[in-house]
Amino acid sequence: GPADVDMTATPAGSITADGRFQVSPPGRILSDSFSLDYVEGQWRIDNPPAGLLLARSDIDRAFRSYDVYSLDPGFTTLVPDSRLIPADGPGLATSLMQALANGPTEWLAPAVSTALPDGAGLAVNAVPVEEGVAVVDLDTSVRLANDATRRALSAQIIWTLRQVPGVLAVDLRSGGQALPVPGVSNPQRDDAWPAFDPNAMPANAQPYAVRGGRVVEIIGSAPLAVPGDAGLGVPPLDGIAVTLDGSRVAGLDDVGSLWSAETRAGATSQALIPEPGQSRPSFGRGTAAWVIGPDQQVKQARADGAVLTIPVDGLSSKLRLESVSVSRDGTRAALIVRRGPRTFVMLAVIVLREGAARIQSPVRVDGRLTSVTDVAWAEDDRLLALGAEGVSAAQVYEIDIARAALRSLGAPPNAVRIAGAPGFPPLAATTDGQVYSYAGGPWVSVGIGGSPAYPGS
Repeated sequence: GPADVDMTATPAGSITADGRFQVSPPGRILSDSFSLDYVEGQWRIDNPPAGLLLARSDIDRAFRSYDVYSLDPGFTTLVPDSRLIPADGPGLATSLMQALANGPTEWLAPAVSTALPDGAGLAVNAVPVEEGVAVVDLDTSVRLANDATRRALSAQIIWTLRQVPGVLAVDLRSGGQALPVPGVSNPQRDDAWPAFDPNAMPANAQPYAVRGGRVVEIIGSAPLAVPGDAGLGVPPLDGIAVTLDGSRVAGLDDVGSLWSAETRAGATSQALIPEPGQSRPSFGRGTAAWVIGPDQQVKQARADGAVLTIPVDGLSSKLRLESVSVSRDGTRAALIVRRGPRTFVMLAVIVLREGAARIQSPVRVDGRLTSVTDVAWAEDDRLLALGAEGVSAAQVYEIDIARAALRSLGAPPNAVRIAGAPGFPPLAATTDGQVYSYAGGPWVSVGIGGSPAYPGS
């Protein structure tokens, strides 16, 4: 006869209509009741609720994660907008272009731009792929865009569609006619627009560390002190960050005051924030160092000596900021946040309005880690976190932002600092003054030192 089933579960998260994964707050319980009918020898849910209830295995089986690319406000680099796309939906190329035409997700939109003109979209609501060439036909309003906008739009489309298996080039059209873009032929190859690469690192990029208070480059087995006061240890520094071009370092002295210096011969150190108690700095894409001050405010210390307080919107008063790490595209900030005895990672967007920055819309990136002591950007859509689940020992975790998925990389004994960068192995410093590198196997010591950092950290 009729029966009721009560269900309870711990929700991992939800998928928004635009494909973004949202992590559920810890401690939340999902409960529901279903009325069942016995129909032709099978129990069936009578009057099922709206939406889908999915197990993690269902997500892994039925969804794939892809990046739909927007642009930073300066139109200089691409910014990934991670989406979960149903595996059994329309063609992947069509789904990705529809997502690009619809604009960035609601969470990321305030921090990014798009080169697609306002109101423009697909003239043909399908992206066929023929012999490795994806055909994208935009409406005729795109022809009114200037050359720089067409180049930026091309980068968005090429980088988004190059994720589709078998796509080697994109035939970009407008109203059925080839859309001319200066600097490239049509169809455009899938390796076009490398200058917009959000994971691009300088050709001579090297990891850095602190050795005896001196900032050094880790080059083979012989660390090389950087030029200027930073390499001389004037003052001795710890907790360093390095600009993306390697021209400037910032770090903390023995009381937590923030110092900065150029990496050139004769360069002197400058006390950007003389008050003690600052968090480890981060540069991201620019030359301004970001820190959390002892007053729990985010500070942006510029190279000219100006110090700005950056408002943080959407953060509960019960939460305490511990550190900030800015993405290399400059649009997002990974925050370590404390609530009582627990620390965890939140991701927020950096919004620029008339030259002023705000941090807003912080969201959790995972629901498992209960203690996090350091965080770094491994790639444009992946974080590294030094933390623990429950009472387990601290490990280095890779966090897939798109799926809020964790992958443990293990850790060297007594790790206290980590660093990451696209195309480079994760680094970890330990309390006994060693820096270790991870290349898929055991962590291997690369020398004596501490506070590892990559350019753009």
